[in-house]
Amino acid sequence: MIKPNYFYLMALLTTIIGLLPKVVSSQESKIINPDNSHQYFLTDIMSWQEAKILAEKLGGYLVTINDSQENEWLVKTFIKQDTDFLWIGLTDFQEEGRFIWSNDQEVTYINWSEGEPNNNPLQGGEDFAVLNGFNNPFKRLVGTWSDAPEKARLRGIVEIPLSN
Repeated sequence: MIKPNYFYLMALLTTIIGLLPKVVSSQESKIINPDNSHQYFLTDIMSWQEAKILAEKLGGYLVTINDSQENEWLVKTFIKQDTDFLWIGLTDFQEEGRFIWSNDQEVTYINWSEGEPNNNPLQGGEDFAVLNGFNNPFKRLVGTWSDAPEKARLRGIVEIPLSN
């Protein structure tokens, strides 16, 4: 007879193995930004919190956008015709209306879409920023930012400094 601990161990291994493709497939297409020599890649579809945790496990963070040049590079590099939104590292989860980068870097540049951030109450509030793509259903200007709800599941942009 098989001991119950065996089933627990097999379930745990299956779960761990199931998570590996997310990490491996996401890292296959790392891209270097020539302006700062940081590595960037897209996560698979997941929540903002999951994308943040994945980025940190890999030695990085959800992208911080420091100026219009970096914002434009991200748009040219990651926004495709079918892209609706991509997670970025900006959040006001801890204090409504006070946006901070997930890596604690000071916010020195913002690029909100008109009317954003709006913390849409119909969405149950919105605490996590996204980069708007061509296919966003609200017809926001591509490359501008919007706030999105915690329940959203999107791809995110991970940034890993060269020193890692």
